[in-house]
Amino acid sequence: MRDKQALTTGEVAKYCGVNFRTVIRWIERGHLEAYKLPGRGDNRIPVESFVAFLKGNNMPVPDELALGGKVLLLLANNSDTSIEISAAVRRAGWDVKVTADPIQFGFMIAQQSPGAIAITADKDRQSVEKVLKDVEGRDILCLCFDKPANKEAANSHAWLYYHWPTDQQELILHLTSDVAA
Repeated sequence: MRDKQALTTGEVAKYCGVNFRTVIRWIERGHLEAYKLPGRGDNRIPVESFVAFLKGNNMPVPDELALGGKVLLLLANNSDTSIEISAAVRRAGWDVKVTADPIQFGFMIAQQSPGAIAITADKDRQSVEKVLKDVEGRDILCLCFDKPANKEAANSHAWLYYHWPTDQQELILHLTSDVAA
């Protein structure tokens, strides 16, 4: 659920803390896989190749690239429930970031490019949907671990409702399926 499949030489340079010309030299010497765009001939580096390059050179891999977008942001008003949900989501191969602060949650959505978001109280759904309008175009899986407040919410295709902990296995299956990945 990453926004991009390939990076520019400038983006790679920023991740590595080098000049973009250094990245071009890595490409020319065969250290870093890339392809040229038709026309101007700008280089593009597939994200998977860049991650392999970083790992092969013992360089840190940024979270947003290492997980391939498998980051779930959780807005939780109950710490016990958030611990249980986080553990289940991690078992499904996702990284979880938890907050109880709705403002911080909105900021995290804008900054982290998560593959999924989750809330533990349906009352937070409308305010979260307002934040999601600002990041339209991203494919974000929306989960709620509470009863829908009304029939409209229950019939919404944008949100998946789970009863916790009853639907734990269903959640794990959904997160590990090709639909969510």
